[in-house]
Amino acid sequence: MNLHSSRQQLLVLLALLLAGLCHAEVVEVTLVVERQLVHIAGGGTAPMMTINGQVPGPTLRWRLGDQIRINVHNRMTVPSSIHWHGILLPNLQDGVPGLTTPQVPAGGVYSYEFPIRHVGTYWYHSHTGLQEQAGLYGAIVIEPAVPPADYDRDYVLVLSDWTTEDPDEIFRLLKSGTESFARQKDTTQNVWDALRQGALGAMLQRALMRMPPMDISDVAYGAFLANGKLQDQLEAAPGERIRVRIINAAASTYFYLDLADQPLHVIAADGVDVQPVNMERLLIAIAETYDLIVTIPPEGALELAATAQDGSGRTSLWLGTGPQHHAPRVPAPDLYRMHAGHRMATEMPASAHHHTPRPMPPYAQLRAREATTLPDITREINLRLTGDMERYVWSFNDRTLAAAELIRVNKGETLRVNLENATMMHHPLHLHGHFFRVVNGAGDRAPLKHTVDVPPLSTQTIEFLADAEGDWFFHCHILYHLKAGMARAFSYSGTEPNPELQQARKELFSDPWSVWGRAQLLSAFIQGTVHASSARHGLLLQWLTGWQRVPGTEHEGTALHRYRPSRFYGSIIGINYQEEKLNGVFGGEWVLPLNIWSRVWVDTEGEFRAELEPELPLTANIELSGAVEYDTAERWEGRAALHYTLNRTAALTLGWHSEYGTGAGVTLRY
Repeated sequence: MNLHSSRQQLLVLLALLLAGLCHAEVVEVTLVVERQLVHIAGGGTAPMMTINGQVPGPTLRWRLGDQIRINVHNRMTVPSSIHWHGILLPNLQDGVPGLTTPQVPAGGVYSYEFPIRHVGTYWYHSHTGLQEQAGLYGAIVIEPAVPPADYDRDYVLVLSDWTTEDPDEIFRLLKSGTESFARQKDTTQNVWDALRQGALGAMLQRALMRMPPMDISDVAYGAFLANGKLQDQLEAAPGERIRVRIINAAASTYFYLDLADQPLHVIAADGVDVQPVNMERLLIAIAETYDLIVTIPPEGALELAATAQDGSGRTSLWLGTGPQHHAPRVPAPDLYRMHAGHRMATEMPASAHHHTPRPMPPYAQLRAREATTLPDITREINLRLTGDMERYVWSFNDRTLAAAELIRVNKGETLRVNLENATMMHHPLHLHGHFFRVVNGAGDRAPLKHTVDVPPLSTQTIEFLADAEGDWFFHCHILYHLKAGMARAFSYSGTEPNPELQQARKELFSDPWSVWGRAQLLSAFIQGTVHASSARHGLLLQWLTGWQRVPGTEHEGTALHRYRPSRFYGSIIGINYQEEKLNGVFGGEWVLPLNIWSRVWVDTEGEFRAELEPELPLTANIELSGAVEYDTAERWEGRAALHYTLNRTAALTLGWHSEYGTGAGVTLRY
């Protein structure tokens, strides 16, 4: 065969290949979204959002080169959406209402269509409101045209957190600053517990620095699920090699992964193959995926355990049958001392991750199979992860999504994004429509991911090539942090907002308000507060009525608008009613060392008032609160209260007021 004929045959083969790609068969999928009562054995029953009648939704298995069409039928009375997490696809198909894709209307249908360009383990979930927590999520497996033959079975493990509560009510409770979730998990930080653990000094040091209590996970859950069950068991024969694709589809829970009798043999992260590496224990962030190879022993069932990072529960996948081989247990966290000693997580040596009982993310151990080098960096972007746990505001550079500008990028740029976490919580950050390099000291073998964990008080650096177009979401994948504002959008030059998305865009970039309050009903006086709050603005109503030690009944009320650009300070303006006088007031509020709240104002008659309000949790259920107030008109006033919490909405209270004396009764929270 001569060179000319060889070239002709090669051209023919290329033409046939291109023709096949251009006329790839469409793989059609139907997903039906609806509300149904879902029962989890041991976890209770709740009205959930299901996909094809189940939670999680069905696992979608595709092959490289497929052309996919997914028809989503929404049988609910509210709009919905589906985001294809980690998959590279056209901007219009990404599934973020208001940014890229129209919503699936209530009672309507929307068809997503895109080609499959890469293999790996991914997942899908709603990107509308808090629907993901309510059950709208499922797994995606994309295989090469010829599946590899180096393992015997291919399984998926979808991890999630389960609650029978309304997710919107959960968010309202988080905004109210209630300790009910910590109390439910027995993780409240208090004087008695600190004394027992020899951590009173650490607790005091934290308070002097005006830091809030360490909170590993915001929400208390009824159960943690493996493939929608408290525990799952899958078939496996002795000696078989099993590929387990693990997806953390939880709304706000990280998990530690442990395997019985053998290390975790990791072969892929976020859908991308890595150089195989063994780990004793692995911290999987929300929205991440890891693929393992597990070898079944000659006899018995292996436990692959997932333990909630805050220690509040666990779930398991059992592989095989027979005598059970249990995975190691994770030690409980030290909530008083965890805030100290964090440093850049990717700079920690692999050995430090390998031997730590509660390891940080495993990025220092990950190496790409091929070089991931990019063109020279053209621009650096610095994003500081900021938040206020008391008001439940989460942001980048102290600005929520509603208050921030789009991050403008030009196609062809190579961007380095420096992520500095100034908060006391882990944050899993996900970039839509791109893979990025996690700069971890591996040089040209830095791993590619689409989600990166940034631990408390530490930094991570990612790099990516801006090779797409349109607007792409970048956000914390703790669902309630996203709703509270920790998000941005990368917007390519030349992108114009789609007119069809304008209403949903307003909702996406809105600043949600929440309302809550408290009333103390005591035998000597009653007092109450009502709060309404967005990220920076708030409305506060306060009232006090007392009837002892003075003739008749005395009333005082205050209505304030509060502006809080920071968790440490803010301004106030409003009105105050006292002794049948109504005056305007203006001033400021500050958080002082020991987390003591303070307020100073001047009224329209020139009178001055200063207040201090300390709180001290004595035990998990007993709290001491107080206040001291100086007013140039009324002089000194003081009050104190001892509360014994009964449940989320009620506490027994013994209160004292310098003018009205001592009284007993209840405190109601709503």
